[in-house]
Amino acid sequence: MYTFLSVVGTTFLCSLASAAPNLRPRQTDSALALWVTVNDDGKPSTVTPILSTISGTPTIISGAPHDLTATVFTETNYGQISTSTGTAPMATATGGDAGAGSFPICHNKDGDNAPWCQPTDGAPMYPGTTYYFTWDATYFTAPNTTLLVQGNYLNETTGEVTDQAFESPKWAASWGFWSYKIENSLMKHQSAKNITLQLATITTAGKSSQIVKGPRILVTGYPAYQPSTGKTPDKAALIIALPTVFGFIALCVIGTCIWNRKARQIGLGNIMSRGRKGYGVGKSSRSRMGFGKKKANERIQLMEREVEADGGEVYRDMPDRPRRDSDALGSLAGTPTEERRMDHYGPGSRDHQNRSPADRNVFRDELRRQNNERF
Repeated sequence: MYTFLSVVGTTFLCSLASAAPNLRPRQTDSALALWVTVNDDGKPSTVTPILSTISGTPTIISGAPHDLTATVFTETNYGQISTSTGTAPMATATGGDAGAGSFPICHNKDGDNAPWCQPTDGAPMYPGTTYYFTWDATYFTAPNTTLLVQGNYLNETTGEVTDQAFESPKWAASWGFWSYKIENSLMKHQSAKNITLQLATITTAGKSSQIVKGPRILVTGYPAYQPSTGKTPDKAALIIALPTVFGFIALCVIGTCIWNRKARQIGLGNIMSRGRKGYGVGKSSRSRMGFGKKKANERIQLMEREVEADGGEVYRDMPDRPRRDSDALGSLAGTPTEERRMDHYGPGSRDHQNRSPADRNVFRDELRRQNNERF
């Protein structure tokens, strides 16, 4: 009985062991892909990664750099750190005038823009950076093929190729790459310039025999700094916060109106009633302002009393006793006051007697007569 149970238990454990998965880290194809390293002299060499096990842990030996195989990238631009996912960016040289660095081997013998791998069509290139122009070396079947990497300006209106922007020296097609530093002069004092690439194979006589068109690149300046607009508020937070805020504001407004209604009561009867001597048409403007005759006289009398109490004199418009003519005129008070006029031409005057009828002016005599009758 015990023997049977032990056999069953052993069989069950063995089945569990065989059903358990092999927990090994999954290695992607990109981690084991061939890649090229360029030394300080500009000579390339192909590196083949090897999958090995060290202390029971699967390990890749001579693997490609992280920038060539990673799918998550962190970029720092104007002090701001951003993270992006996707394919690796275009490989660039890391140092030296000869283009030292690394890049993945190109495999594009019959795909889009064959045999080109990078740059991709429409890729931006910034002055001051050294880029790798890569192509599939197996595309050229003839051994020892020599070529030129050429860049030509493209007319944006007509789409025609115009002047040449740059050209490489004679280069071995089997190397599959050429490094070039983008110069600021390629933009010709403009914000950006479109350049189309091509590979021109050269015969033994030094003449171009085949033109392989490539992608179009955009030589432009680095993008300007864009300030961060802040994090977008969460939709769920807005659904909760907005009704709460608006409800609190409405409650404050309603409470303030109710408090004002109870605390401030205006008696309209006290304002409009005439019987209570309210403010209105029942009083004149002088009465409303306190400028009545009786109150004015009372104020004047109070002021006079205060001045007399201090020993001062009070000025009065009317004298205490009526004035006489002798007080103001002196010796002139006894002179006659009737109006007298000296008439040199009146009847009985000397001038009147001496004047002949021929010398008399009738108009003046009439004016003189009317003037005498007036007085």
